[in-house]
Amino acid sequence: MNKFEEELQKLFPNTKIIKLKDITTKIATISKVRIGQTRTFSEYDEISLNDLDAYGVITVPENPKYLGPANYSSIGSQRLLEGDVVLTHRGSVFKVGVVGSEYKKVIVGNNSMIRIQFPHARNKYTPLFVQAYLQLPFVKEYLNKQITCGSKERKILSSANLAELPIPEFEEKKQTFDFLELYYDRISMTLQAQKLLDEAARIIKTMGVFKESVIFDALNKSDEMEVILARDKRVLVAMGKLRMEMEALV
Repeated sequence: MNKFEEELQKLFPNTKIIKLKDITTKIATISKVRIGQTRTFSEYDEISLNDLDAYGVITVPENPKYLGPANYSSIGSQRLLEGDVVLTHRGSVFKVGVVGSEYKKVIVGNNSMIRIQFPHARNKYTPLFVQAYLQLPFVKEYLNKQITCGSKERKILSSANLAELPIPEFEEKKQTFDFLELYYDRISMTLQAQKLLDEAARIIKTMGVFKESVIFDALNKSDEMEVILARDKRVLVAMGKLRMEMEALV
């Protein structure tokens, strides 16, 4: 057991630590589909990991770029299926996406991705669990240390190294809750928090304008001062209530 596995066991003392390859059917770099002389298939879209929605699900751009006909056999082996997890293998960011459903066309990834496939029986929550795990900062740090190919400026994570990644065992049958609901609720909370932060930035900017106008108001709007003071008090009361509500939440 290496140091990373030991740390995982400390974090998850009641959970067996396994390898990512133990819960997958295939982990491989995505190959090109526009190869060979026989290219007859055009009803596909190619996605990148810039094409993720707020929940990390692969989306197709509204007006995807047509890249030309593909080799039918390559499409058959490289098409992305619901529940597949894909991640960038170049650099150190490791964006991670999961393939959803209801795509109008066949979708494939570009060849800057690694594709992780799962047994059908594990396709409900396990892909989301793996997606969430691969985005943990200490996991990204570990993967960066496993990079053995590519140049210093162009690091590439191999699918073989990814397959050996230690991961806590997640047994879907033993779960007494809906992991998808938990996972998406936590993402929703983060998105809402960001909206609050953005709104707070707007309010701070507005309050700064109020502060800077104090002399202007005092000298030029003395006849309106009662209304101005009442407004300021309402703003203070509203912000005080908001602060107390937020403190109660966390």
